[in-house]
Amino acid sequence: MSNSIQHQLQEINDRSQSRLDSYLSGLDSLLSSTTENSELASILLQDDRVAAKEQLQNTLNHNYGEYLDLLILTKQNKYWTNMNSPLYLLEHSLKPLITNTPYYNKWSSVELNPSPSPLIALIQRYPILSSETGQVTGSLFGGLILNDNLSLLGLLSAGIKNTNFQLTLKESPIGPTLTNTKISDAVMKHALSSNKKIGVVHGHYFSKQALIINGEPSELSLLLMTDKSASKLQQQNTIYYILLATVLLLTLISGVLMYQIKGQSSINKNAK
Repeated sequence: MSNSIQHQLQEINDRSQSRLDSYLSGLDSLLSSTTENSELASILLQDDRVAAKEQLQNTLNHNYGEYLDLLILTKQNKYWTNMNSPLYLLEHSLKPLITNTPYYNKWSSVELNPSPSPLIALIQRYPILSSETGQVTGSLFGGLILNDNLSLLGLLSAGIKNTNFQLTLKESPIGPTLTNTKISDAVMKHALSSNKKIGVVHGHYFSKQALIINGEPSELSLLLMTDKSASKLQQQNTIYYILLATVLLLTLISGVLMYQIKGQSSINKNAK
């Protein structure tokens, strides 16, 4: 029974990973197409912030754009303008963010506003090239804040029942837990502190696996946890299939016996 539940959690994890891959790919395509627009490079050279914000707003209006919490333009490696979500006050974090984020074309987890409580961002930096000279005229930062990103958890858990979802970074939870079933905070903390990737805590099954980002395991993990209802559901399914198999077997035996009886009757008639 335990192996069956863990297999079920592994399937959920694989499905969530596939959705994350698609999600990040969509964001990457959107941000890449924004930087490849030659008009944006010209706007930077002309120092036209109003036109720049219009371009960034167009990006936010596109598919996947609604997921972006961070959208920042730099010029000559200095902050220039942004269309960040107004929910986050990041003025004191922009300079170190710009200084410490290279052009790797890879998603990076970054800690912002270390006190009183840090914001964890998943962010990527894209160079903006002049179509005339080919030189870098600026850069575009795009990303999302993981601390309260229920939209991301909702995407990863769509259509999945009886399982709780929690993002973690270095064994610490990030943001809220998406709850599909009642599990106490103490049980969740016990699972978080466990060194095991899969296990059972007070009758609750959990799976804790690193998320694949940029093609390799990242520091971000996804904790999946299900209560006893999953095992009860599995037991009910098992009982159902056992009963179904029993009915089919009895039907088959009845058919064989009927066939034998008819055959024996035919032999007896021929003997007379």
